Amino acid sequence: MTLKKMPLKVGIMSTIAPDEIIELIAGVRAHHPGVELHLCDADAVSLRRRLLEGELEAAIYALPSDVPDEEVHSLPLFQEQMVMAVHLAHRLANQRVVRVKDMSNESYIHRNNCEFAGYADAILAEQGVTVSPVYWSDRDDWTLAMIAAGLGFGFMPEHTAKHPGVVPLPITEPEFWREVNLVTVRGRRHSPAVGALVREATQKKWFGERVKALSAAE
Repeated sequence: MTLKKMPLKVGIMSTIAPDEIIELIAGVRAHHPGVELHLCDADAVSLRRRLLEGELEAAIYALPSDVPDEEVHSLPLFQEQMVMAVHLAHRLANQRVVRVKDMSNESYIHRNNCEFAGYADAILAEQGVTVSPVYWSDRDDWTLAMIAAGLGFGFMPEHTAKHPGVVPLPITEPEFWREVNLVTVRGRRHSPAVGALVREATQKKWFGERVKALSAAE
């Protein structure tokens, strides 16, 4: 179906690696040329608030929680493991995985937009693990450059932790995973443009795997 000029405001979590999002945007453009995508990036909490307030029609983000969010409908797009990103000469760089306890007493570069902030802190505290924040950054590219320079480690999604001189180590005991979703407000009437976005997100292969759900706009 060809849609006539129809703007669509979509929020994208700023910690998502851009390549997969660019593929989604290109798919919408190719198959639904009438949809005018207006994109913004922010942290997950801000995107959820703006979505509920009606500023955004859809958003792509992840929020770690054991409690279902009854105000929204979420279409899972992909999962990825969180890693400890270290520089090549780091004492742990040659390990296959790293345990949470191995992080203790390390210098840490805090990613201000990390959706695990607070959530992971409680788990580290339970294990008696203490890390020392030495830098704070809004941008993952800056964080990666600082890690490569040996200024500290980063707690990052596996697909984001790609940079010359950076080694991503999957975290275990416990593992941390994030599920990234295409989110709409439950019960809100959605435009055909939202339907087009949902179809493209469902048909796209995210990191090589196709979404199993059929619709996020129900």
